[in-house]
Amino acid sequence: MAKHVPLQLLMVNLTNGERGLFVGLPLVHHEETDHDTQIEHIMLSDIQQLPEDMTLAQLMQMVQEQLCPCRSRAN
Repeated sequence: MAKHVPLQLLMVNLTNGERGLFVGLPLVHHEETDHDTQIEHIMLSDIQQLPEDMTLAQLMQMVQEQLCPCRSRAN
């Protein structure tokens, strides 16, 4: 059986009409209330060039390493 990777989408509409869709690790879960999940700060990274044959698992590992560099040093 294939291993599942939890993902969550973040959709953004800008005032100029442009839209963005971001895929990442789950941040907000259904059982959390609105009071628990208010956005405090948003920061966008630089655009990164990724190999087109990169797997989803490799991408998620890269994202996790960027979120917590201490994990990549421990592995």
